[in-house]
Amino acid sequence: MSLLMRFRKDTQNAVISGICAGFARELSVKRKWVRIAVLISLLLMPPVTIILYIIGSVVLPPQSRWLD
Repeated sequence: MSLLMRFRKDTQNAVISGICAGFARELSVKRKWVRIAVLISLLLMPPVTIILYIIGSVVLPPQSRWLD
């Protein structure tokens, strides 16, 4: 299964675009831990984190309620 089919944005639990919520859902961890990890990453390497987040927002498809 490709990464695009595995990881999807979770727009129902989104704060900005649903990237963190989608990763948390797929990895079976709480959303707050993924968001904390992203914040730490944003403090340590802001350009990389921002670029990857924007790419994820554009490339990852939203979660379809029909797939679950």
